[in-house]
Amino acid sequence: MPTDVLENVFWGGARYVDVNRLMPKLFDASRQLKDGWADIVMDECGLTADSTPSVIGGWSTGAKIAYAVAQACHPKKLILLAATPCFCRNDTVNFGTRPAVIDQMISGLDKDKDAVLNTFYERCGLEYDPSAIPDYTIDELSCGLEFLKQADLHPLSLSRTVPVFFHGADDQIIPISASKYFCEQVGGEHIEVGGNHAFFIKHRIPPEGGTF
Repeated sequence: MPTDVLENVFWGGARYVDVNRLMPKLFDASRQLKDGWADIVMDECGLTADSTPSVIGGWSTGAKIAYAVAQACHPKKLILLAATPCFCRNDTVNFGTRPAVIDQMISGLDKDKDAVLNTFYERCGLEYDPSAIPDYTIDELSCGLEFLKQADLHPLSLSRTVPVFFHGADDQIIPISASKYFCEQVGGEHIEVGGNHAFFIKHRIPPEGGTF
C-alpha cells in the first residue's frame, strides 16, 4: 500500500520507503530469499553505519525490515508497529499464519489481484480503493508474500537499540502475542493500542516515542 498511509504515525521530516518495490531484489532466480537481504535493503536506501538516521521505524513487513537494518546501523531509536519476528508458524513459534494461507494468496494474485488486496485491506481495518494505491506488479506482490513466508529474524537477542513496539489489541493480521514475544526476546518496550492492524489511522506516535 502507499507509504502515505503512515503520515499519521511519524512527525515531520520522515523519509518513507515503499518496501513492496524492493521485494523482487531480495530474491534469487529460484524465488529463495537471499541471505544478505538486509544488506540489499541498506544499499537500496543508501544507508551505511556512518550515515544512520536517528530514528528507524516500520510497520508490519516494514517493521521486520526496520529491525534487521537497525541491527547493522544502530539508530538512536527504533519504532516497530505490528511487528513479528516470523510471520508464519514454524518449529520455533506457534503464532502466526499457516504457510499454506500465503500460498493461496500468491496463487490468487494471478486470478484476481484486487480480490486478494481487498481482503487484506479489510482485515487491516482499511478501505480498499484500487485507484489510490500504487500500481504494484504481480511480481512485487508475490515476492512480498514470499518474504512473509521465508524471512525469519531468529535467533533473537538483546538489541543494542532498544525497540519500542506498538501493536493493535485487535490485530487480525499479526497477533499481539507475536510482538509481545518479539519484545521480550530483544529487551524492548511494548505498548498495546486499541485498534486493528492499521491502528495508527486513529493514533499518532509522538516524537519522543512515548505513549499515546
